[in-house]
Amino acid sequence: MPGGGSGRAPVTGTLRPREIQDRIRHGASPEEVAADAGVSLSRIQGFAVPVLLERANAADMAKGAHPVLPDGPALNTLADRVGAALDRRGVDPDLVVWDAWRDRSGGWVVRTSWPAGLSDDASATWSFVPDSHGGSARALDDEAENILDPSRATALRSVSSPPPLPPGPPPIRAVPAPSAAPAPQPDRRHQPDRPPPPHPPLPRGRDRWRPGGRSRRPALAPRGGARREGQRQRRRRQHRQRGLPPAHAHRTRTTPLAPSSHDALVGGRPARGPR
Repeated sequence: MPGGGSGRAPVTGTLRPREIQDRIRHGASPEEVAADAGVSLSRIQGFAVPVLLERANAADMAKGAHPVLPDGPALNTLADRVGAALDRRGVDPDLVVWDAWRDRSGGWVVRTSWPAGLSDDASATWSFVPDSHGGSARALDDEAENILDPSRATALRSVSSPPPLPPGPPPIRAVPAPSAAPAPQPDRRHQPDRPPPPHPPLPRGRDRWRPGGRSRRPALAPRGGARREGQRQRRRRQHRQRGLPPAHAHRTRTTPLAPSSHDALVGGRPARGPR
């Protein structure tokens, strides 16, 4: 309940109408007064209605009051400031409740409340002084100060926020199974650019030497002998085609034959007839 009626002692027995209205004017609800007096709500309700209308009228007037800031009254109204602040917090404006009551000094206290959780409501409280220009409103608690000065609310949230947690360990990542290590590469800085060949290169077209004295390919006849043999074969074919005897039959030997071993033993060789 508003703070204005909480200082009174509980009322027991029958209440006079003036006492009922005085308690409600200072912030008590009809239900609270009926419970403290031990009477039914219907006995309180008739005396409470005029005072409740007075309180509602004061709350409506306070919406048009100008909030008092450190540098003077604001140009916009208290309702504008409250609506902008609660809109930044995502509060539905239809759920905002305005109320007013008189304090012990006779001045008006205005409270704005809105849902802030599952069961509790948040609220901001101002003092309200009506005048011909709409009146003035001054903050009475921290929530009202935060609404009037949004930069102060940001600073308070920054100070009250818990310090950041220290960084945790780095995330663990899956490492693939190690494969066979590659063979170490030789250090090319300490090696010559081209190592010398194990054997001198052979000319192109020649067979390469192999251990054991044999080559991979069969030995070829000299080029000159092959040419002469080919010429002799061509001449033989030509003689056969013409019906002539072989060419070597017409040759005459100009070089004397050397005596055989038999002729040397008997002392001569038989004479040959003329050719």
